[in-house]
Amino acid sequence: MRPLLIVAVAALLTAGAALAQPNTPTSMPEVKAQMQAKVDKTSTELFNTAGQADPENGPDQKLPDAAGWAKAKAQADQIKAVADWMQQPNNGKTAEANWMKSSKAMSDLAAAASKAAAAHDAKALAKAANDLSDTCTACHAIYKKQN
Repeated sequence: MRPLLIVAVAALLTAGAALAQPNTPTSMPEVKAQMQAKVDKTSTELFNTAGQADPENGPDQKLPDAAGWAKAKAQADQIKAVADWMQQPNNGKTAEANWMKSSKAMSDLAAAASKAAAAHDAKALAKAANDLSDTCTACHAIYKKQN
């Protein structure tokens, strides 16, 4: 009776393993393509807008007009979408804790930048963008060696 039970349990485990979807991360060229197509230029423009709007600039502060705030919000939303994509089981290096920590921070900070832009809050936008830039730099130090 015992050998039959062992065989039955082994068969169930094998069937379950066959049905499970493996975590097959997207190749890094796909992540690179997403970053180049959707993040690189967008983040640079967002960081520039936030830097100019920073109240720490004093009299040199340059606030966006209504279209500029809307553009900053859209840019932050686009960055968040890529960050969320990077956290999906088949994308990037989701089995690595640093990858998930960085992509979650990217998502959270892009959301904060979007919220700040929607509220026309220059101080919050500058902080979120600065923190987002720091997160990008830290992640790239591990996953994308700069030339």
